[in-house]
Amino acid sequence: MRQGGEKLAENLSVDIYERLSLRILKLEYAPGHRLTEEGLCAEFQVSRSPVREALNMLVQRGLVKKNPRQNYAVRELELKEIRDAYHVRLVLELEVVSLLCKQELDHAFLDRLEARWTELRDGLPDLFIHAAEEDEHFHHALAEATGNSVLAKSLAAIDSQIHFVRLSDITNLERLAKTCVDHLEIINAVRRRDLKNALIAISRNIEWAESNVEAALKAAKGRQIGKKTRSPD
Repeated sequence: MRQGGEKLAENLSVDIYERLSLRILKLEYAPGHRLTEEGLCAEFQVSRSPVREALNMLVQRGLVKKNPRQNYAVRELELKEIRDAYHVRLVLELEVVSLLCKQELDHAFLDRLEARWTELRDGLPDLFIHAAEEDEHFHHALAEATGNSVLAKSLAAIDSQIHFVRLSDITNLERLAKTCVDHLEIINAVRRRDLKNALIAISRNIEWAESNVEAALKAAKGRQIGKKTRSPD
């Protein structure tokens, strides 16, 4: 019975952690936003134990700071830190396409990816309502297709850090169209086992996104300021 209770508390901690980390990474919480055990217990209708564990997980991940009075605050995201995440992402993505070009291909999988991105390209701008999610799914699908679960999980962890950049990045028609072209070129290069052009296409795709990091961070902070200054109805 005790084991069942411990498992339930662990599941609650993970659920609270994931929900809070998503809010932080989407910049729904401004840097400095205070998180209290009492407030979170009331919001999630749970005891202190899973809340405290979730907060400790956020501290370990570097998303939240803990002060001596047992209060927690959302940490400021630094431009260099985000750029560093993009550099790591590039290394991982280059390895993804390298592996795919060397291994036996699942042509049905590539056909599905190609059909989806052709549909998105031909339906611009109407079919790109969830551009950030579509982009993440594309890169995650390629990583999972390598069969290397550690590589896929590492890329997913990096992507969670830069999710807010995607939300501010793939927003105009030129960028949407360019994303479609890059993704289709990556798919076709992998299909042909053309490693050189696969590496060129994936590098261009990620470097284009990285070039928008500073603007995306400013846009996200601008949205936070707007929320603070917006007068109540």
